[in-house]
Amino acid sequence: MVDTPLIDKETAADRSAIVRLHNKGEFWKPCPGTTQGYLCCGYQILTPSTGCGMYCKYCILQAYFPYQCQILFDNFDDLEKEVHSKLSNRSEVVRFGTGEFGDSLYSENKTGVARKIAELLEPYPNVIVEFKTKSTNIEPLKTIRKPEKVIIGFSLNTPTMIERMESGTAPLEQRLKTAAQCIEMGFYVAFHFDPMFIYKNWESEYRNVVRNIFKKISDPTRIAWVSMGGFRTMPALKNLLKQKNDHLNLFSGEMITGMDGKLRYFRPLRTALYRAMAQEFEIHYPEITLYLCMESPEIWKDSGMKKRIPDGLVRYLDNRAQVILGAP
Repeated sequence: MVDTPLIDKETAADRSAIVRLHNKGEFWKPCPGTTQGYLCCGYQILTPSTGCGMYCKYCILQAYFPYQCQILFDNFDDLEKEVHSKLSNRSEVVRFGTGEFGDSLYSENKTGVARKIAELLEPYPNVIVEFKTKSTNIEPLKTIRKPEKVIIGFSLNTPTMIERMESGTAPLEQRLKTAAQCIEMGFYVAFHFDPMFIYKNWESEYRNVVRNIFKKISDPTRIAWVSMGGFRTMPALKNLLKQKNDHLNLFSGEMITGMDGKLRYFRPLRTALYRAMAQEFEIHYPEITLYLCMESPEIWKDSGMKKRIPDGLVRYLDNRAQVILGAP
């Protein structure tokens, strides 16, 4: 439960505004991914703040939250206590992330949240944390003492989709350049192609993004993992955008309702997306830890990806985390 006093209408609509509130509920929750026929990665979500100063048309948060401003929870000490308590008896690998309900780094200069999370988790040898972003705001992270325990995850898309869908975000080339800088700073990086879109020339453009990754990243062993997910969303987003007459770019084609209630591309379209990307990654770095986000075993098989997870998706990613945590 979040203590939500009335936020005035102007502030609530201002994405650049940062409002301090008290969180009475849990800060640590498992990834909300459904298990209804789809494979979940076993990610653990920390939520010290919510919201994002950028605007992606496909972002479900605009329909999920009653406000568009950023929220910074002012009881970080409760987050610390919860994490220490829950980690006290856990010896297995724990993969944390803070980017489920907002961009992890966009407002780091003002909040310092990522640095505080990194410091909090630093003493735990079995814990790794990922900060996901569409920004290039990495300068504040230079004070993190153990960057090797931190992954900077960049959400990627084609330049066409970034221009159409991702207002205020960093251009693709800047994201890739920043990822290379993160590696120089001692961090691992990750890339997330989620959501991916079907549109004219999608295959050549997505493949070109993969090629550009390996032009910018000279040491691919510093890529922690790469995820892929076709565009999917709750119907509430379509209804919201329809009110603004701004829904056609996202919902002009036919979609199905999946087992989780989300609108998705048809199975053959999703398979084609993933197969093309997997082929391109195989060309450049076959050892890449590549996975699908919230997809069925059938899609894993049809796209040629199932061979990557003989022991399951969670074990696949835990094994990669263990390698990173054990690296000198």
